[in-house]
Amino acid sequence: MKNSLGRTLKDADKLVQYDEHAKKVVANKNILAEILIGTTDEFKGMLPKDVIPLIEGDPALSETPVLPGETNNPNIIGMSTESKEPYEGLLTYDIRFYVWTPDRKHQIKIIVDIELQKSYYPGYDLVTRGILYGARMLSSQISSEFEIPDYDDIKKVYSIWICMNSPQYAENTMTAYSIQPNDLFGRFPKDKCRYDLMTVVMIRLSKKVLTGEQSRLHRLLGTLFSALSTFEEKKKILEEEYNIPLDEEFGRSVSDMCNVSQAVLEQGLEQGLEQGFQKGRVLTYNEFGLSVKEIADKIGISVEEVAQILDEQ
Repeated sequence: MKNSLGRTLKDADKLVQYDEHAKKVVANKNILAEILIGTTDEFKGMLPKDVIPLIEGDPALSETPVLPGETNNPNIIGMSTESKEPYEGLLTYDIRFYVWTPDRKHQIKIIVDIELQKSYYPGYDLVTRGILYGARMLSSQISSEFEIPDYDDIKKVYSIWICMNSPQYAENTMTAYSIQPNDLFGRFPKDKCRYDLMTVVMIRLSKKVLTGEQSRLHRLLGTLFSALSTFEEKKKILEEEYNIPLDEEFGRSVSDMCNVSQAVLEQGLEQGLEQGFQKGRVLTYNEFGLSVKEIADKIGISVEEVAQILDEQ
């Protein structure tokens, strides 16, 4: 049975499995520490080993919908991966957790949401959705993090979006959207009020894995989500370049995610047989970011033949 997009129920099941494994992988505190270092001012320049102890409890994963008032992780007080108000739709956060700033004398708590996004333009601008998620994380703190009128107790929030399939014009970029003052008349001292309460970060990956010199965070995330990298290749980069051990639980999550992504790739190659053997393989490998020469080498045809197939699309 196929849906309106032509995907079978089996296809959808694989995508759900991939999402579940991917969330578990990113929720590993070694990965979270690298993300915080690469995207926030509070942890910029720190070592991952110093950030990990600041992450409170176990991140809450939205693997399944939860009832109002419940949480996927009862070990995190006041934390819920769902946000619901009367007459509002249900918003489910992928990965949500607390982290404490490193300043021991003036330590504050920050709430972080990390979203894994496969489609870069799902019919609306992702930045607007990120702003909505950030705004909801602020307003939902009433009664859990502060009581009105103690507005100074509001915790800063980050909504960080990892975009896996970015268009060519956007790939290999990262942008932060935050609240900034803009004096319309005169100059008001910026340290006289607290406005830095919400930041949305868009991490846009490419289909090809970057080198560490280009971007440490993009290389890490690109390695994790690359469908063309084997488990052993991922393991080598994670352990040797990032000093992230693949213990039994984390290693299983990475392996499971890798297996599902390989199955999706192989299925795409098989479906390509119906479109024409060479054409189907060329288009599939092109979707995963291989160059014309790399595609030609993998399939065993000329660069000119690959270019001609791509030009016809």
